[in-house]
Parts: sequence; C-alpha cells; structure tokens
Amino acid sequence: MNEQELEQKLIAAYDKMMGRINSLLNAAEQHALPTLQSNIAKAKQQAIELKEISQEEAEKIGTYLQRDIHHAADYLKQSEQSFTTWFNFDVELIEARMLEAFSNVADKTRLELARLAVQAKFSQQYHTGEITTIGTLSCDNCATTMHFKKTGRIPPCPKCHKTQFVRTGSK
Repeated sequence: MNEQELEQKLIAAYDKMMGRINSLLNAAEQHALPTLQSNIAKAKQQAIELKEISQEEAEKIGTYLQRDIHHAADYLKQSEQSFTTWFNFDVELIEARMLEAFSNVADKTRLELARLAVQAKFSQQYHTGEITTIGTLSCDNCATTMHFKKTGRIPPCPKCHKTQFVRTGSK
C-alpha cells in the first residue's frame, strides 16, 4: 500500500469511527450515557474486527478523535460559542454529515468532557502526520493557518515547514 492509499484509508477510518461513536451515543441515550473512552474503544474495536485498519492505526485514530472532541468540548464549555466559531470558517463549506456527527458527539459528551477538561489541555497539540477533522490549525512557529474542510492528514506548515500546531483560538 502506498503512502497516499494509507492516508486515504486513515482519513476514511477517522470519519467512520466518528460516525460509530455518534451511533453508539444515540443508542445509549435511552439507557445510560456510556463514557467517551468506552465509545471510542468500541468504535476502534469495530474498525479492527471489520479489518478496515490495524490495531496500531485504530489506536492512533482513537487518540486523534479524543483530542478533537476534547478540544471542541473544552472550547464550548469555556466560551459558550457555537461550532461555527470553533471551526473558524463558513459552515457551508463543511460536509453536512460530518458537521452533524461531530456536533452530536461533542454535544452529547459535554458533561463527560467537562470532567476531562484538565486532560484536554494536554492533548490539544497537533502534529504533522496526524489525522484531524474540519477546522483551522495555526502553526506554533509562524502563526500561518491551515483550513481543513474535511478530515485529513496534517502537513508541515506551508510557510516555515514546522510541524506543531494548535487549533485557532486556543493559543
């Protein structure tokens, strides 16, 4: 498998796992809302069992999902702003299904994530090579922004070629 095929595989897995977490949360609402970690673990296991990705790839994507959901919930908790502000660009550019899935996951886990807010502070760094979802990242070195309109792999900064970023508004 070449690098481009691997990247597309990981991006698709991220989106599928986010959808699975959303589905698990929807199903769990009628009983008791399971923890975010439990739902991420279930989504990872399902991706592995369906042979979509390896165990190692699932662990990476699970970490990326947790980071993005923690950051969104932390931002919403602190600022009482909308997802449009967090994404930092026009919602019309975002695929409706991804916005809905991401919004549902972050909203339904807001209480859980409030408890995990301290942990989230440590997981808000973004690095070249990782997978992230829609939104805007800013280079830690030169503040150049990169806009993600869909799930994708984080490239080096187009201006200074550094590899560490934060989501805009979290610097």
